[in-house]
Amino acid sequence: MWGIIKNKWTTLKGELASYSSREKAFIIFAMLCGFCICCGYSIVRPVSNSLFIHAFSTSFFPYVWLALVPFNLLMVSLYNRLIPKWGSQKVFLALISCVIGFNAFFAYFCKFVPSLSFFFYLWKDVYVLLMFQLLWSVINSNIQMKQAKYLYGIFFGVGGLGSMLGSAFPGFFAVAYGSENLVFLCIPVYLLLGFFYYKMSLFCSGEKLREEGDKKGGFWHGVQLIAGSRFLIFILLIVVFMQMSSALIDFQFNDFLEKTIGDKDLRTEFSARIFGMIHTLTVALQFIGTYFLVRLMGVRGSHFLVPSVLGVSSCLLVLIPIFPVVSLLFILFKTADFSFFAIIKEMLYVPLKPDEKYRAKAVIDVFAYRGSKAIASLLILLLQLAVVEVSGLLTWVNIFVAAIWIGCVTWGLREFGKAQGASL
Repeated sequence: MWGIIKNKWTTLKGELASYSSREKAFIIFAMLCGFCICCGYSIVRPVSNSLFIHAFSTSFFPYVWLALVPFNLLMVSLYNRLIPKWGSQKVFLALISCVIGFNAFFAYFCKFVPSLSFFFYLWKDVYVLLMFQLLWSVINSNIQMKQAKYLYGIFFGVGGLGSMLGSAFPGFFAVAYGSENLVFLCIPVYLLLGFFYYKMSLFCSGEKLREEGDKKGGFWHGVQLIAGSRFLIFILLIVVFMQMSSALIDFQFNDFLEKTIGDKDLRTEFSARIFGMIHTLTVALQFIGTYFLVRLMGVRGSHFLVPSVLGVSSCLLVLIPIFPVVSLLFILFKTADFSFFAIIKEMLYVPLKPDEKYRAKAVIDVFAYRGSKAIASLLILLLQLAVVEVSGLLTWVNIFVAAIWIGCVTWGLREFGKAQGASL
């Protein structure tokens, strides 16, 4: 095993040595951007979740997920209108400024007005996706498929290191310093992010950046691009399946968490430590595991792995419905989402046109990504009308989703072959 890793590392070093100075600089700054985005979000996420549960309880999650739909629509429409006019660099720097300002506002005032945690939850769920959308649209426009097979795992792995660092702060200091105060730590992280993104954009292909999209349309232009492409519809469907299942598992985990741990700051620390485990496993997969899995199974075969993990782990939860098993399912599925699924999904965008990478991708990876939670929310609310305890029923829903997902992959990967024009 060690010999294989050493051989691949030698091959990777030789490949990187063949890159131009511009390409090397672009890759380094892109990795630093991913590190900062993940680090900042890993600080904010457990704090936001804990504040929300403290103010509203887990049962209110479906309502905030429904509220994400119009908020997402607004943000994606604004993004799709600004990106061809301002360009990715100006849009990203404007976003960074808003994030720093709003996060500082929520960090200070949530102490006195707990209900603001509702809007803080909405805000953090959308801004991080816009950050990743802008970063990966630029990466996908500057990286070729043959490079993506090994570079994307490294990109995500460096981001995973940022997540590990970020989750350590709430994981060990939430009780000592208070959950809200930890959000202020994001300010220097996001200032660095703005600097790294600016430097990265200097080393992008100027031709690709000029092709970010035509000047027409906003949100609906992205929808039209998706509607006209079976391949984009396939990407949309797998994102919906992934995020719908993720939302249902989120609800189950937080439901058990609220019942098991009553104190707000202790809940923040426990959540952050769970995410610390997730990020550690994610980094291992991103740097090593995903590369070998993609090599072994191919890009096509790899897409069957995640729904299979969902189906098998959900069957285990049916047999043993206790908090440790829910936590295990949460860790496994989130690890698969953040590492394996994220990498192979981004590979699907590489053969697409620049307008599809920026405008259609924004609809899928921001609006549909969070909008999928609305589907999960409606399902949870309907089940709550029929029964008091819904967690057990949600496990059966995930088993059903896994079966449909596998069928969708069987159909959709034929479209991937057409989009790419060659077998992988």
